[in-house]
Amino acid sequence: MTLFSIDLKELAEDIITVSWSLFRVMIPTLIVVKIAQDLGAVDILDIWLQPVTELIGLPAALSIVLTTTMLTNPYAGLIVLASLEMITELSVAETSILASFMLFAHALPVEAVISRQAGTKIIFVVCLRVFTAVIFCFLLNQVLTSFDLLQQKALIHLPEFQVAPSWFEWSVDQIKGLIFIQIVIIALLTALAILKILGIERLIALCMRPFLNLIKIDENASTIMVVGLTLGLGFGGGLMIKEVKAGHVNKMQALSALVFINLFHSVFEDTALMMLLGPSFLVILVLRFLFCVLVTFLLIAAFRILAWPIVEWACVSSKSFPPTANRHPDQKANF
Repeated sequence: MTLFSIDLKELAEDIITVSWSLFRVMIPTLIVVKIAQDLGAVDILDIWLQPVTELIGLPAALSIVLTTTMLTNPYAGLIVLASLEMITELSVAETSILASFMLFAHALPVEAVISRQAGTKIIFVVCLRVFTAVIFCFLLNQVLTSFDLLQQKALIHLPEFQVAPSWFEWSVDQIKGLIFIQIVIIALLTALAILKILGIERLIALCMRPFLNLIKIDENASTIMVVGLTLGLGFGGGLMIKEVKAGHVNKMQALSALVFINLFHSVFEDTALMMLLGPSFLVILVLRFLFCVLVTFLLIAAFRILAWPIVEWACVSSKSFPPTANRHPDQKANF
């Protein structure tokens, strides 16, 4: 059955595939994280993170904000931040560092598991995002401190966030979120089908080619990159899972694309959310983007220099790929 040349059966199968790939990862992970929170995992990780918080130039008291963000999401981090009296004393430099870290390292359990299904190992993704966050924020703090930049008080505009203390309220919030994700998946895949028919998908690939060439990512991943950059890792990762399962994206293409969209995704929503902290827009968007491009370029260059079995062992979740992709007749096949 078709509608305006769209194969509705194929579209429905794609929607089911992407939805199932995401939800079977997200739902158990969300429950595990909630249980870990209730058992005090945030407090334990908070103690470990305090030295890192001071290393990047932030007050140790803000470590609980970073910890909460890493385990859950930026919204939860802002809820915790809003409860701290010290927020009125933060400078633009400090909020820029804080926002940058939160943008690099948030929702790690959920997004790392999604990335694993799409082709990368969990430990690699977590280390990539946390180390990149620490390095960027450390260097940023050194520059801002050395040149006495952005030292004025930040204008923080945090609304009153509602905390969901009970499991029932938490469950209702998660169900609402999952329903929203399902609606977006349907709209997204329908839009992509229309773009493919109109030839716009190919135009997007052509427009993205110079950028993808710069960071050595194959143009087959152009649509996934656009979705990841604009809508977030969950949706970009969901499309990557679909392409990986179908054998349309090889291991190196998946790894390269996932490196970048793990570091830089959901540009509109996440950036707008972090602007509530009163940071420098130039820092959290432009400088962070350039840093992500540099890190991605260097990592992909390293992947190409190293022997592929080493890269695969350290970074790739081979079980995510079809059996034919797991056999490596030669290294070039993966690049």
